[in-house]
Amino acid sequence: MKDIISVVDEDGNRFDVEVLDIFNVEGFNNDYILYTRNVLVDQENVETYVSILKEENDNYNLLNIEDENEWNTVQKAILEMGDYSE
Repeated sequence: MKDIISVVDEDGNRFDVEVLDIFNVEGFNNDYILYTRNVLVDQENVETYVSILKEENDNYNLLNIEDENEWNTVQKAILEMGDYSE
């Protein structure tokens, strides 16, 4: 069964996404979501995204990772999960 949640991006747009993973990384006080909107990049791969996940009043908000150190740490964590690659 796929985990689908409705999210709101920083521009206020609401859409459904398939959750691939929700995780946190040491040193940062955020939950991160790895997700897809199931758009094919090629015949075998779908486009995936990672964002900061904030829940407020039963709504999920996706925030950009703007700090370069945080982004590098999150990328390393994703690669260490083993199931995802760049």
